[in-house]
Amino acid sequence: MLNPIRVLTCLLISLLLNASYASRDLPLLGEDARLNLQKEDEIGRGLYLKLKERGYVIEHPLLTRYLSDIGESLLSALDIRLRDYTFYLVKDNSVNAFATPGGYIGVNVGLIMMSRTEDEVASVLAHEIAHVELMHGMQMLEKAQEVNMAGMISLLAALLIGGQNSDLASALVFSSAAGSGQTMLNFTRANEYEADRIGFNLLDESNYDPKAMVTFLRLLQAREQAGELAGIEYIRSHPVNTNRIAEIESRLRTAKKKRLRSRRFDQFKAYLAHVSGPSNTLATQSRFYQVLQLIRNGDYETAEKRLGLLIDEDPDSVWYQYALAENRQYQNRLEAAAEIYRSLLLLYPDDFAIGAELVTVLLKLENYDEVLEWLEKLALNHENKALFHRLKVNLYQKTNNPSARQLAEANYHWYSGNYDRAKKQFQTLIDNNQFTAAEETRVKEKMNKIK
Repeated sequence: MLNPIRVLTCLLISLLLNASYASRDLPLLGEDARLNLQKEDEIGRGLYLKLKERGYVIEHPLLTRYLSDIGESLLSALDIRLRDYTFYLVKDNSVNAFATPGGYIGVNVGLIMMSRTEDEVASVLAHEIAHVELMHGMQMLEKAQEVNMAGMISLLAALLIGGQNSDLASALVFSSAAGSGQTMLNFTRANEYEADRIGFNLLDESNYDPKAMVTFLRLLQAREQAGELAGIEYIRSHPVNTNRIAEIESRLRTAKKKRLRSRRFDQFKAYLAHVSGPSNTLATQSRFYQVLQLIRNGDYETAEKRLGLLIDEDPDSVWYQYALAENRQYQNRLEAAAEIYRSLLLLYPDDFAIGAELVTVLLKLENYDEVLEWLEKLALNHENKALFHRLKVNLYQKTNNPSARQLAEANYHWYSGNYDRAKKQFQTLIDNNQFTAAEETRVKEKMNKIK
């Protein structure tokens, strides 16, 4: 099985070797901003989809929602927002996070497991958002026209290869021809100070403590120096030094005071460890993780009793209630599971992850009228999510509605970023006169947005 970051590297190399990316069609930063944003999204989406195809993206709605909520909280501090962002978890136990053009930000499981607070994860996301906003990725591609291409490829490989391939990453870095790799490496180090400044401001203007940026960097340094995490990939791609930390600390004197609040980060980590399987982490020592292991091993009765104790301590926890519903689903107690999801939606009425799970259970119960009711509610704010349309595909397949299913499939591929496949399906529906005139106009407008 290939390393996920090597997949990214291979695609980046193919992009750079293609003249349409490396020179002729790549707009300079001073040129048409709309074209820049389109090209950014094309590159970043291609990398993201490649990871999804290989199975390296953790596609769990509740886990993704948690990470995305952190990102969206930070993005709310931007004065102007020009692009959409996609935050995703990567099945890789090395300590790394990366931003690619277009606002696609990946965070390795290993980085989450090493982080001690949600604020520390937020500090990493803020830094990566800053790289995207400052267009550092596009600057690197533009600068590739000024330096040796082999050196550029080596740098990108070094930036993206995960800790499982540290030897390969080092070989690529130091094999750069004529010193061009070092030129680009210095370029990225200069970017770190810019990204720190913007990232710090995002933390300061949001609900997160900017002090976490310092504590996380010091944690990285301490653990690498102690030899606990030799060759931490995040340090290789985001160089840490005393001056950089001191500069961040100097800003803390004027930072806003933040009130600490419980965000259930430990519960998120435990569930992530349960889904992704890292070992020897503090998350696997928690009571919640031990309960999740009981569920995995089929000891549903004991798991339910222990979950009951956890819920007594924290009755509003989405994670505990979600695990209880899952436990009942495994026992085929589907109506009991559905009732938990309904109760959670009273507390969190617009939570897509919970709504999607409820719809999934209702489909198994063949309660199609209630499925339609919930899909109508979810459509108000979540119609741009691929999973929403996947649920519609499942509904129309079960209710034998082929034309509605075909439209749902086309929308599923569209919102998954598979535009070419979606366009073909939309065109087939148009050719078969499956749309009203108004619907056909809207679909054609959508298709024309992506060339």
